[in-house]
Amino acid sequence: MMINHKIIRSKMKKTGALLGHPILANHVPKTVWCNLQNLHKMISLFRVIYVKPDAGHQGHRVFRVHRINEHEGVLSSQNASRKIALPGGLTELLPIISKNQYIIQQGIDLATLNNRPFDIRVIMQKPYATWELTLTSAKVALKEDAVVTNVARGAEDYPLNHILQVYDQKQDPMATLREIVDLAHQMAGYLSTKFPLRIIGFDLALDKKGKVWFIEANTWPQCARCKLVNDKVSRRKYERSSKIMGFKDN
Repeated sequence: MMINHKIIRSKMKKTGALLGHPILANHVPKTVWCNLQNLHKMISLFRVIYVKPDAGHQGHRVFRVHRINEHEGVLSSQNASRKIALPGGLTELLPIISKNQYIIQQGIDLATLNNRPFDIRVIMQKPYATWELTLTSAKVALKEDAVVTNVARGAEDYPLNHILQVYDQKQDPMATLREIVDLAHQMAGYLSTKFPLRIIGFDLALDKKGKVWFIEANTWPQCARCKLVNDKVSRRKYERSSKIMGFKDN
């Protein structure tokens, strides 16, 4: 365990902290605790919602609900999708969410590469007094309708700079990269005023209009696959910072 670093497993703790910031909250999807009342409310507010374990990892046990119209929706897991009646069909989730704490998060209309959604991993480290960005990647989902973009669930890591130049929505790559990096710095700085942190793996996302969103933050990130798509300078920076902090990859 690193000195002055605490592993925060709860997604709600980290997300809730960012939702309390007057500016950063604009980049955070609405997120609430999962219960039947909140399921009904969230699917009425948003066309797509995600139901996730509060302390889950690697995309396990994540569900998506897509509202087709007022009375119909599609409930999807990693391996299956089926139509359900709304709102009554949401009760199908109750046996699952009763076993562990779950959260509900507003769905983001993710940017795509060849119609496959992707999100962005940004590794921030604090070897001394300030935060520095060391690694980045774009995680492209295995298929167009994938529920999650986790590499552990079949997504592929690509160099972020490359994806920003060729993805389907074609925003200004340099301006987008600057916004991603700036947001990661701001969020790392703010979260470290709430929790003792020295490394954060941010999952960020672009929507189809080019807005940068926070998805979640991992305080003990797996970086082995991410390292492979970064250049030697970035990898050395990451390794140097990790050695100083006493951080070892999972």
